[in-house]
Amino acid sequence: MNVALKLGAAKPSDFTKVIVDTTVAEKNITFPTDAKLCHKARERLVKMAKKHDIKLRQTYKRVGKYALIMYGRYAHAKQYKRARRQLRRLKTWLGRTIRDIGRQIKGNGMLEDIFRAELWKAERVRTQKPRDDIPKKIYSLHAPEVECIHCPASDTKYR
Repeated sequence: MNVALKLGAAKPSDFTKVIVDTTVAEKNITFPTDAKLCHKARERLVKMAKKHDIKLRQTYKRVGKYALIMYGRYAHAKQYKRARRQLRRLKTWLGRTIRDIGRQIKGNGMLEDIFRAELWKAERVRTQKPRDDIPKKIYSLHAPEVECIHCPASDTKYR
């Protein structure tokens, strides 16, 4: 606006009324089930550990994928106790991976700085509850700024 005033392209009277567009652009994220977030967080940590030559005790790649698939099947069949058991397994494996990486990077300041944000997000995903709000719930690992907004007239949207 200052540039427009200096160049003479606009007058101060042009700025007496401001119209603000509050449209929210939807983000391109998948529906954030806790199981998918736990699985993705573990996968990201394992990938980072491999990139930085950290040898993990176990990656849980095969069993993690299977648990995620079974979680979806059980939830679809309304077998919620079985689905929760798979979610508990995914959270356990995520916690083990977090602790394993934490033990191995302890004392190495450079690696601690590299892993800090990813470990925090993974721990937050592991400990958050379905109805958590404070501190803000993580809906997407690649875009942690995403928040859930609910409009009664439409479906749930993420911005």
